[in-house]
Parts: sequence; structure tokens; C-alpha cells
Amino acid sequence: MTDTIYTIPEIARYLKLSKSKVYYLVQRGTIPHVRIGKNVRITERDLKTWLESNSAGRLHTTLS
Repeated sequence: MTDTIYTIPEIARYLKLSKSKVYYLVQRGTIPHVRIGKNVRITERDLKTWLESNSAGRLHTTLS
């Protein structure tokens, strides 16, 4: 299993959203995530799937 795992600040920078907005989306269950204790992590695969299912057209991106 080689899926990259990202933190909230990394996702916020990538999506160009505030950290509080990303936390809000996670809290509502809008963005798929994993909780490890109090820490929230989002896999690259889950993020890409979520973005594709919530975009008008096909999204071809790479997280780096």
C-alpha cells in the first residue's frame, strides 16, 4: 500500500482554502478522512476521488 497521506494544512494549501474551512468540511463528513486519535489525515486517493465526484469536468491533478 503506497497511498500518500496528507494533513489538514497540506490539503488547505493544495485546495487554496483556509485550514478552518477544511476542518469544517471534515467535521461535516464532506471530505473523506481518517482520524488517528485527535489527528485528521486524508489520503491522496480519497481526495482525488472526492474532487472528481464534486467537479463539473474531469480533474487531472497531482498532489505535490
